[in-house]
Amino acid sequence: MAKKSKTKDEKLHMRSIAELGCIICDKMGFPGSPAELHHIISNKGMGKKATNYEVIPLCPHHHRNSEESYHRSPKNFTEKWGSQENLLQETLENKVLQDKLGQVF
Repeated sequence: MAKKSKTKDEKLHMRSIAELGCIICDKMGFPGSPAELHHIISNKGMGKKATNYEVIPLCPHHHRNSEESYHRSPKNFTEKWGSQENLLQETLENKVLQDKLGQVF
């Protein structure tokens, strides 16, 4: 099955989320660290990937490259930082604030 191309709107959304920086580094007092996108994984169904709107910004350290990363230990990550759904909600709230600031300046 061919991979579906991202729409222009999806690309814009994903870029704006990545530009927020890693949400975990921000919580630790290090805002603006470069981020890659993590598609949240929920109990929607086996193997069902989240949409391109259900992404959170994580630096490589918190995404996949360390003992503290989501992909190394989802359970430990969630216990320390909260559920992916909560992090998604925080991310979307941060995006709204960033969009409002962008309109002011």
